[in-house]
Formats: sequence, C-alpha cells, structure tokens
Amino acid sequence: MKVVITGCTGFIGREVLEQTLQNDSITSVLVLSRRELSLTPQSPKLKVAILDDFLKYSDALLDDLEGAEAVLWCLGKAWMPDSDMARKVSVDYTLAAVRAFDRANATANNDKKLRFVYLSGAASERDQTKPLWFLQDYRRIRGQVENELIAHAKKHPDKFEAYIMRPGFVLAKETNLLDMLKRLAPWLKVNVLASAMIKSALEGNEHQIMENGMISSA
Repeated sequence: MKVVITGCTGFIGREVLEQTLQNDSITSVLVLSRRELSLTPQSPKLKVAILDDFLKYSDALLDDLEGAEAVLWCLGKAWMPDSDMARKVSVDYTLAAVRAFDRANATANNDKKLRFVYLSGAASERDQTKPLWFLQDYRRIRGQVENELIAHAKKHPDKFEAYIMRPGFVLAKETNLLDMLKRLAPWLKVNVLASAMIKSALEGNEHQIMENGMISSA
C-alpha cells in the first residue's frame, strides 16, 4: 500500500512516519512537508515532497499522489490562538488536499478507495451553533473540518473513506504517567495513537470517529 503523510516535523507525525516505515504492509510512503525533515529516516520506500503552499498542488505533485490508498493527516496543532490561521491550516489545507487526491485518482483511473485518517482532538465540536465555554472558535473549526470530511465520504462512498481521531493528551511513549494526570484528563501515548491511525489506514474501521478511549483499545 502507498500512503501519504503530513505533519512529519511534529511530535505525532514523526511517530506515524517511523511506524509506517517499519510496517511491511506499507510499500511506499510519500511525505508532504514545507521543509526537509530534520532527521530523515533512511528507507527505500520513503519520498519527501516539499510543498511551499498547502493550497496549491502542482501537476508533478499530483503525479506523485497517484496510487495512494491512504492519507495520514497529522498537520496542525492542539491549539492555535489565531482563528484565521487556524481555519486556513485546519480547514483550507485539508480540503485542498482532498480535492488534489480526487484529481490525482481521477487522472490515474484509480478505482480503489482513498482512506483519509484525520488527526483531530478530543474537544472538537461538530455542532457549529452549540455554545462553548472555552476555546470556542478553535473547537468549532476542528469540528467543521470533521463535518466536511464526513460529508465528502458520504457523497463519494465508492472513492473516499474518512476516519477521525480525537485523542486527549498525547504523551511521549517513554513517559512515566502520574496518577494525578490519569485522573484529570484522558490521555494516551503517541505510539498507541500512531498505531491506531495506521491500522485504520490499512484496514478501515467500523467507527468513523474514534474518541480517546476507543483509540487506546484499538
């Protein structure tokens, strides 16, 4: 299987990349990144494509996207204070990618479904009118992109599947967890999250949205 990954310069994306390169079921990995990876793993199945603007996909990049069967979208942050930038990164970049994959697959006459695994967050809110007491704009923005991906999957059931990951606090796999943290908030380790994302990319999932507890037990 050929997979595409974003956000590999970040904490979660790096772990996703490492696990995909170690997975024998994944034969090709294309990373979309604004810059070269600081510690690029050595693997014959890895290719890094530098993308200056995540709103624009060149013909050459569309060629690279052809044949991809899964996307592991790890681009973004747990919180962004600038709502305009948050909307651009969370919504505009994601939907531009969906359109690019649609074009690439149409050009290649690819009849396989694309599984799009989107890294969201535990506090995301899909109901855009619901009053929220904290981080209102960002939670709605994250919920909006979830709505858009699910709607696209519903509109194109033979071509596109969307899976939403909503982890709580994501901790390093070496972390020694404190009992206090366990009681205060949902958490999981980054390797567990990455493994669940990859499993959904490879096999699909009966659940379109996976909350923290479901991810932990996947």
